[in-house]
Amino acid sequence: MYIVRKNVLFWVIQFCCWILIAYTALNYTPLSPNDTNARLIFFLTYLFVGFGIGYIYCYILEGINPDNISTSQFLLYPFIGSSTIGMFFTVIDYLFGGLVFRTNIIDIIFLIVENIWLVIPCFFFYHLYHFSVIYQDRKERTQNAENLLQISELENLKKQLNPHFLFNALNSIKALTLFDGQLARESIIQLSDLLRLSLNLGEQQRATLSEEVRLAQNYLALEKLRFDNRLNYTFNIESDLDNVLIMPMSLNTLLENAVKHGIGQLKSGGEIIISAKVEKNVIYLIVENSGVYDPKPKSDDGGIGLENLQKRLELQYGDKSSLTITNENKKVKAVIKMPY
Repeated sequence: MYIVRKNVLFWVIQFCCWILIAYTALNYTPLSPNDTNARLIFFLTYLFVGFGIGYIYCYILEGINPDNISTSQFLLYPFIGSSTIGMFFTVIDYLFGGLVFRTNIIDIIFLIVENIWLVIPCFFFYHLYHFSVIYQDRKERTQNAENLLQISELENLKKQLNPHFLFNALNSIKALTLFDGQLARESIIQLSDLLRLSLNLGEQQRATLSEEVRLAQNYLALEKLRFDNRLNYTFNIESDLDNVLIMPMSLNTLLENAVKHGIGQLKSGGEIIISAKVEKNVIYLIVENSGVYDPKPKSDDGGIGLENLQKRLELQYGDKSSLTITNENKKVKAVIKMPY
């Protein structure tokens, strides 16, 4: 059942409307201007009968699910309500001598129609208020549901992303254990720092750029142990961007892709350049790496990272964000654009 939340202002407006209606009717009553008591009783009777029936009408209407009300019913209900009060007002007119000059049925019908016409704007006002409140309530509930769905989807995507990141890091350690135990132990320590940072960031809706850069530095340091001279990287991050808030685990996803599908596929290795710049409240995270971007890879191995990144950007920022990957000057250039 939908219950319209009426505030004091609504009932004040309703009461004022019925005062106006009662005053208008009083001006057309045949009661003598000198008969103060009769005119006061007539006015109060009109006022409280109209307000009382209007209140009952509101109570009945709120018991009806608006989903079951058609357009024709939306127009019919105010007419039924106003006709009911119109009949009551006609009876009041009769009791106070208002039918003295109404000698035939046609005149009586015209009086009923006049009374209906007098009150019908009040009923339409209530209907507009009633359905506008319901519409706003539905809009808020729909928005809340969409927000909960987005949060749920984001959490699911993060849960997929962390195992993917861990899988890549463990591959690096596995390679080290084959030829250098000392480096393998160092990489395990490095990995523990990476996991702590990535898990902390994964629980946040926003992260500072400095946190993302720190995670990226640790990740690349770990990969450097595996690739040695085959991997070189450079950070071009301005210091005044440290506290800019961005989507967590976004930069690191690009780096994982650059290492695995770029540097890892080249016998001689290559270089990764990480940059960040701001233009008109929009931050651009740029990762350039040696290699060639293939929009249609031969396998789906590792494709979950970029796919999740794209979905997370859409969920969190909508069309205000974007992810583009292109081939430029014999390098792969990945750019994340997002507001901050």
